[in-house]
Amino acid sequence: MLTHAYYFVEGTMTQNSHPGGEDIEEQFKLVRDDVARLARLIRQIGETKSTEARDAALAEANKLLERSQKKLDEGMTRAERTASSVEEYIHDKPVQSTLIALGIGILVGLLARR
Repeated sequence: MLTHAYYFVEGTMTQNSHPGGEDIEEQFKLVRDDVARLARLIRQIGETKSTEARDAALAEANKLLERSQKKLDEGMTRAERTASSVEEYIHDKPVQSTLIALGIGILVGLLARR
C-alpha cells in the first residue's frame, strides 16, 4: 500500500503523506485568529471616543483584513493545486487509484461496524 507520495511543489520534489495539509490548517488558524482580533478591534472602535484611537484601530483592522484575505487566497491556491495533483495521479494510474479507494472503503466500512 502507498505510505508516502512524492509531490512536485514549486520546483522541488517533496515527500509528504498529505501535501500542504498542515500549511492549509495553519493558514486557516491564522485567519481565525485574525478574525477574533478583528472582532476585538471593532468592539474597541465602538467604545472609543477618541478620533485618533479610532483611526488607529481602523488601520489595524484593515491590515488584518488584508492579511486574512491573502492567507485565504494562498490556502485556496494550495487546495486547488492538491486537487489537481490528485486528479492527475488518478488519471495517470487508474487501476492503482481504484485499488487504493477500494482499500480505504473497506477500512472505513470495518471501522464503521465497530
